[in-house]
Amino acid sequence: MAMANPINDSLPHEVPPTTLPDAFLQTVLSSNMVELDYIHAFLRRAMLQVSRRRNTFVIAACLPYDVLFLIFNHTVGMKDSTTLRVLSQVCGRWRAIILEDSLLWRKALNLTGGRKWVGEVMLRTKKVPLWISVDRYDFTEDYSENIVPNVSIVIGNNFSRCAIFDIEGHSGKVEEILDSVNMDCGAPLLHSLSIRNISCPVRDHIMDIPDRLFRIPMPRLTSLCLERCAFSWDAIHTGIASHSRSLTSLCISNVHDDTLATTPLQLSLILQSFPLLKDLWLRDAIVVTASDHEIVAVTLQSLSSLHIQSSIDACAVFLAAICVPSLVNLVVDVNAAPEPSPGDIHELMTSIQLAAPPCLAYTSVNITHHPGCFIIQLGHARAPKPLIEVTLRNSSRQVLGDRFLEIITSMVVIQPLRHVQELRVSVPYSVEGQVEGQVMTETWRHFFHHINMISHIHLGTQPPALLLHTLYQDAYMAAHLQHSDELRLLLPSLAQVSLPPIYEYRIFVDMILDLRASLGGLLTAEALLQQCADIESFSDLDVVRNQIMAWAVNPGHNIPDWVENDVEDESSIDDTID
Repeated sequence: MAMANPINDSLPHEVPPTTLPDAFLQTVLSSNMVELDYIHAFLRRAMLQVSRRRNTFVIAACLPYDVLFLIFNHTVGMKDSTTLRVLSQVCGRWRAIILEDSLLWRKALNLTGGRKWVGEVMLRTKKVPLWISVDRYDFTEDYSENIVPNVSIVIGNNFSRCAIFDIEGHSGKVEEILDSVNMDCGAPLLHSLSIRNISCPVRDHIMDIPDRLFRIPMPRLTSLCLERCAFSWDAIHTGIASHSRSLTSLCISNVHDDTLATTPLQLSLILQSFPLLKDLWLRDAIVVTASDHEIVAVTLQSLSSLHIQSSIDACAVFLAAICVPSLVNLVVDVNAAPEPSPGDIHELMTSIQLAAPPCLAYTSVNITHHPGCFIIQLGHARAPKPLIEVTLRNSSRQVLGDRFLEIITSMVVIQPLRHVQELRVSVPYSVEGQVEGQVMTETWRHFFHHINMISHIHLGTQPPALLLHTLYQDAYMAAHLQHSDELRLLLPSLAQVSLPPIYEYRIFVDMILDLRASLGGLLTAEALLQQCADIESFSDLDVVRNQIMAWAVNPGHNIPDWVENDVEDESSIDDTID
């Protein structure tokens, strides 16, 4: 079988791609099953022979135009006009291809170059949609004299051609560039608008965005990002919200400046104008007024990802003011300083329950304390990342015991949480233990009373001693009431505990095991904790056991030293007991 259009290596001209002859194609169409099997085997052998030579060199002059374009496009990086100039010097054919391909010049457009060269590159881009991208490094001393005038000229004459306008820099220079935007022809091609201010987070350095920018028609806009910018929310509502109905991603970050925030009522009206909105990121963008607690919830039908960072009150009110049936990821980052008033955390958890991603049951919960923040993650076995993540931050780098009590007891209002099977927790005793001298022995009991289907507990590098204390006391009481109708064992399905290699805590778990094992008639074999390895070799075994029993009798006193000494290591090493 001969191949049509054989390549002549001596020809410096573009050659049509190699194809099968028409006669062969006609033969295939008229062949019976036996002949088709033969043709298939023949082609398989031919492809095998070709594949053995696939890594051999090819004469560049013989490559067709589209292949060369793919090579050039892969070689030339963003804003890399230097490489493009070098490639154009190789030969006349390459030069002709490069000079005529406007897509390559769009990719190579570097606005930090000289004004004459930038003008030449702009001519080469012809009429293709432009990608204008300026980052903080473009404003360094090496380029500062070129970047502002170049960008100003480009968007002053060609803003209507912009498909992407992404600018990051200090407020004064970015404001100068934005003042050059030409509104006359609108922005019919713009699908991504991002303006990010990197100046110091104080009011004098907030970047002012002119209202007229938001009133430019942007019918194709799908992504809008505004960071540390001062703008009119009314301009957003009457401008972008009215003519950019295709918006799918919105990020507004005001960075701790309440004067730039909006009310939940106004924000909900704006968000309603974007029926296709999928991703929403709000950082310090909401301030609550007295009337906002009574607003009617609005439905954001398409929203799938929501990240909100604000005060406890603002987060609670906003989450209660929206209905998000398609939500799959919720991140709530709460500024818990100054100290929230009593009931605020419960109100926040109630609002999270209302806005939570629709899920019949979460399978895991992760409760972690780090200096300055407290993190709660709710997940499902089939989800690659947490469905809900709640972070409470405190500038004092501590979450006091009364806050911990309210957090743990308020979590139970999230209904799907009651079917959790896996609990991961890393909280030091200094956080979970005492409030005004009172040992909070009922905190975990309340939690386990409502969330009682847990079968696996992972204790992190800061094991919660009071949690084990609760399980020990419960098993102790159950062992003495095993013939009584009053027996109610916490976590009857508990089958496994994972903990870090700390002998005192291994002994603690072993003692819980012994007590629960004595209730074998009430538990299945799979529900019993298994024996800790190497416990008997620990020299102070009896001392630790006596400490634990004394503490169990009097929770407010006799607290072992190893309980009060918080572990600083935040590593994730654990050792599974199974």
